[in-house]
Amino acid sequence: MKWINRLIDSVATRGRELLHAEDPSRFDMAYSLQEDCSALLNQRGDAVALAIAQQILDRYIRLTTEEKLSFFQYLARDLSPDYQALGKHAQAMDTQPDAHTYRRLLASLRQGRWTLFELLNIPGVGTQALVRMREDLLDHLADNPELKAVDLDLQTILEAWFNRGFLEFREINWHTPADVLEKLIRYEAVHEIQNWQDLKRRLASDRACFAFFHPALPDEPLIFVQVGYTDAVSTAIDPFLDQDQPEVDADQANTAIFYSISNCQKGLRGISFGNFLIKQVVQHIQQNHPHITQFSTLSPIPGLSRALNSEKLDETRLEQLAGNQLGELKERYQVSSLRDLLQHKADKLSVDHAPTVLFIEKLGLAYLTEIKRESEPYDPVARFHLSNGASIFRINAFANCRPYGLKSSYGLMVNYLYDLGRVEQNHEQFKRDGTIDVHRAMRKKLG
Repeated sequence: MKWINRLIDSVATRGRELLHAEDPSRFDMAYSLQEDCSALLNQRGDAVALAIAQQILDRYIRLTTEEKLSFFQYLARDLSPDYQALGKHAQAMDTQPDAHTYRRLLASLRQGRWTLFELLNIPGVGTQALVRMREDLLDHLADNPELKAVDLDLQTILEAWFNRGFLEFREINWHTPADVLEKLIRYEAVHEIQNWQDLKRRLASDRACFAFFHPALPDEPLIFVQVGYTDAVSTAIDPFLDQDQPEVDADQANTAIFYSISNCQKGLRGISFGNFLIKQVVQHIQQNHPHITQFSTLSPIPGLSRALNSEKLDETRLEQLAGNQLGELKERYQVSSLRDLLQHKADKLSVDHAPTVLFIEKLGLAYLTEIKRESEPYDPVARFHLSNGASIFRINAFANCRPYGLKSSYGLMVNYLYDLGRVEQNHEQFKRDGTIDVHRAMRKKLG
């Protein structure tokens, strides 16, 4: 990769020499960024195009937030496809659906900013620069909906560049270069890594960490998953987060617990890597630890309190879930409604009170299976695992009583079981009609 970058730098240097000979003021900021983009789109020589592309990326980095917004608005306004030509070629496909007509249709779609993005990828740092550019773009979408088409183009291009065929699978351990390990600490999105000692414990012999990388970002993990080896499906997160937890003999384990999955690059939001990563991790573990026969997650339920606050679960449904224990729960916690109990007294819930535990578990199952976003579960983690073919194996009350766990899901966590004999069937049923596979023991207990 380094020799390729050196070659690119050499070609870019030659391009700058040619540009300087043609116009000595070319690199003195005499041209606007928009003029640079126009020049790049109209350039035919590879060396000169590379030099201009590098110039654009260098200048973009120095833009203020307001100037970046102006640049994105320029992309939306002046570099959109010619929609009239696009419509004309689309209509032509009806009467003359051959390769020539199709080629003209694609050409009309990929002109303007699409071509610009592809040209900006020519410099050795181009891919990483465009990922960072999309990070900036995402920050502006909520207030500037006219930029959504720009984002769609950029996301589509990045999806092609970051498809599974280009990704590199790596196991990360304590001997991995320090700059990569530092990024694990920075990017961990589920259970914060407190310090280097915490990270070292998470990479011990009874733990593992796996990640995807891309050749254009060799030291930047795209996504990573943390795994613990145990002798049963785990019901609480503390044993995985306690730095002083004694190591167990991984050779005696029969279960792999996926307890944290973190996407690392905001600029790749909406591009899915996790489904491929989990499947490859399972294959890797099966090959290297054949005594591991059970694969499960210990997952957060991040949308639960948000769903309750927005009344996706109303008081009537909460009372149905409480059943015969409704009066006892209200009296025990001195509340007039179960909503008030969950919203304001979640930290007072009793782990030793069986009716409380049962109510909380029923709440979790109802939320995961009943509350939908269109035809799929409202909860983003549930959507991910269930669409991969996992089953809801168990709801765990008081599995995460740390402040962030109580705030997001009243301490609840869920085990999604990857039963290798049922994964494909579950996946097909979920995609076909939204069927959620709930383990029979769970149905019997909470049904």
